[in-house]
Amino acid sequence: MHQIERYVQEGRLELSEVMATQFCDMMLAKKKREPQEQIFLLKGLRLMCDIYLLRDKADQSMASIKRMHGERKALVKLLQRHAPQMLEAMQPEHEDHLRAGRLFAAAGKQRAASKSFAKCEKLAPGHLAAAHTAADTLPNKAHVQRLLEAVARAGDVIHANGQFELQPTGSPPVALEVVLSSLRHGAANVPSLAQPCAAEITRLEGQQAAILAGEQAANARLQSALDSLQPKHDYYQYG
Repeated sequence: MHQIERYVQEGRLELSEVMATQFCDMMLAKKKREPQEQIFLLKGLRLMCDIYLLRDKADQSMASIKRMHGERKALVKLLQRHAPQMLEAMQPEHEDHLRAGRLFAAAGKQRAASKSFAKCEKLAPGHLAAAHTAADTLPNKAHVQRLLEAVARAGDVIHANGQFELQPTGSPPVALEVVLSSLRHGAANVPSLAQPCAAEITRLEGQQAAILAGEQAANARLQSALDSLQPKHDYYQYG
């Protein structure tokens, strides 16, 4: 499994697909799987889905998507019976729906993609990655409105690890440029929401400029938390 992941990182996608297919077939041939084997199978199916997307073969991923969701449910039942302490360590379910949504969108299956993105956002409200991907691939009014809500919910621009990004609570961070591009795309495709999109763009770009100028903390959320820990009064002044 680690070797397949390394090949994906190195861009050796054709070999990765062959190995991932063989691995999943081998695991599926085992009718009774231990919890760890079921975990490996699910991980292999996720890799298969990711490789299909990277290789522009989304139309071939439908069976893998269905199997991924099914084997996840099987893993939950298996862990509930034999290793309930491992349930919390599972990758969040909303990430699998985001993965499926991207593949459905790439395959031109708009209705299925929309349902997957909506499921992702239902499981993780304010999931910015799902909201911007939905607005990028299917820029209708509902998706652009959800994008605006997710952007507002994500809070202030943060400068971390050498890049500007938004860090929503409970879902992965998204690069600022990706968010700005999605807002511009949404404004161009849904004129009725062009003004609120423009307002968010102005707000985010203003925060980026303020951070660069040293007028705003690189991580306003963290700074606010630190400030709240400071004593309200200097008790030593009362001798």
